[in-house]
Amino acid sequence: MAIEPFGLPDPFKDLETWSRAHPVVTKAHYYLKEIDVDFDVDGQLGAIRQLINRNRGAEAELSKEYQRIAEDPSFNGDYVGDCLEGLAYESVFQDAAHSMAAVGMLAPFLETVFFQCFRGIGKHWLNGQNPVSGHDRWQATQTLMWDCHNVISKGRCRTDLVRGILQLADEIGLRSKLPTDIEPILTSLFAYRNKMFHFGFEWPLEERIAFQKRIEEEKWPPAWFSRATSADEPWIFYMSDEFIDLCLEATNQVLTAFGEFVRDGLHLGGATDSGKEDTNVQ
Repeated sequence: MAIEPFGLPDPFKDLETWSRAHPVVTKAHYYLKEIDVDFDVDGQLGAIRQLINRNRGAEAELSKEYQRIAEDPSFNGDYVGDCLEGLAYESVFQDAAHSMAAVGMLAPFLETVFFQCFRGIGKHWLNGQNPVSGHDRWQATQTLMWDCHNVISKGRCRTDLVRGILQLADEIGLRSKLPTDIEPILTSLFAYRNKMFHFGFEWPLEERIAFQKRIEEEKWPPAWFSRATSADEPWIFYMSDEFIDLCLEATNQVLTAFGEFVRDGLHLGGATDSGKEDTNVQ
C-alpha cells in the first residue's frame, strides 16, 4: 500500500527543492515543468529501477538454490535430477514474468515521455506559432502535428509511433540530443511490448519465428534479446539485462535531451490556438 505523501513539498516548487528530492539525476529534467510535464518522471524512473533490481535479486536467489542442490552430496541422483529440472523449468517462466514486467514499465513510460514532452513543446513553441520549415507536418491541426503517434508525409497521416517520434525530433532540432541508437531501441522495445502484451509469455509459433526473423533482418544486436527454445524452435523471448540497462540509460538521456532543449532553446510563451485545420492531411 502506498504511503500517503501528506505534507511533502511540491517537487517542482523550485530547482533547489527539486534537486534535494532527486539527488542522483540530472538537473535538466527539472525544466520539463516549463512545458507542463507535471508528473514526477524521476520518481517513476526510480521505482522502475527498484523493481527491476528486486526481480534480478529473485533470479539470483533461484540460481543459488539450483547451484546449492546440484552441489549437495546428501541428495541422491534421482532426486537431484528431478529437483533441478523443476527449478530450471520454473526459471523459464520467472524470467518471462520479469521480462514482461520490465517491458511493461519501460515501453509505456518512454511513450508517455515523448508524447507529453512533444505536446508541451507544441503548446509553448514560439508563443504558439508553428515551426516554419515547409514540412507537411506543420500543415496539420495543432493537436495532430504534435502527436508523436502519427507520421505525416505527402499530405497523409498514418499511425507509426517510432517514425512519428523521429520525424518530430528531426523537425524541431532535437534528434542530435537523443541517443544515436534511439531508433533501433524504440523499434525493438515497442515490438517486444506488443508481442508480450498480445500473446503473453508463450507466443504462437509463427509469431516466435517472425520475431526471430525480424531481429536478424533489422540487425538488432543479438545481445538485446535472449530466448528459450523447444524442439530447436524459439519458445520464449526475454529482454536481456544488457538491453534493459540500455533502455534505462536511453530513457534518462531522452529526459535530459528534452530538459536541455527547454532550458537552452525553447522560446516559452502563452499557448494559442494557432494550429490550423487542413483538409489535405488525412
